[in-house]
Amino acid sequence: MLKVKKFIFNPFSENTFIVSNESNDAVIIDPGCYFKAERNKIDEYIDHHQLIVNAILHTHSHLDHMFGTHYILEKYNVDLWIHNEDYITYNSFEKVCSLYGIPNTSFPSKKPLYFTSDPFIKIKNIEFQVLFVPGHSPGHVAFYSKENNFVINGDCLFESSIERTDLPGGNHDQLIQSIKNNLFQLPDETIVYTGHGGETTIGREKKENPFLA
Repeated sequence: MLKVKKFIFNPFSENTFIVSNESNDAVIIDPGCYFKAERNKIDEYIDHHQLIVNAILHTHSHLDHMFGTHYILEKYNVDLWIHNEDYITYNSFEKVCSLYGIPNTSFPSKKPLYFTSDPFIKIKNIEFQVLFVPGHSPGHVAFYSKENNFVINGDCLFESSIERTDLPGGNHDQLIQSIKNNLFQLPDETIVYTGHGGETTIGREKKENPFLA
């Protein structure tokens, strides 16, 4: 059984997730912790639950989802996994931060690993099906756990909405197809953990999302 802990971080109100199992293995998905107090919250949660952090996973590499990537890599000495199609987005982190006027950011010192053609990734005993859902960014992915009935879908599908596609590499038609051909193939009862805002379900969004009618 996997436990999902959500944190809301940084000025973009980004959702960071720590997923852990009964053996206290853990992965951190989209570490957006920018401020010191936010990084302390991550550390305190990990310490309190005696978790062993084994990896960072990016749904995508926009700045708000990776403010804390360098910090986590350095503190916990783990690997970072991204989709190879998102490397340009990942590599532009410092440039985009500068354009936004965001100070005190550090580009990850460790080269990322790439998701392979294998649709599954297993970190210790935490396993996800990696769904390729481009549109918001070229290499966007979602992490689905069939056994635990949830998907962490980053900036793709939201409650009664979808994510913007006007950033570099975005493609509206591609995003719609990603949702319909990948996310909407999951069971209706699947809980959707989003990159911003609250949770929803696949079934609810099939019925009520005005962007996907």
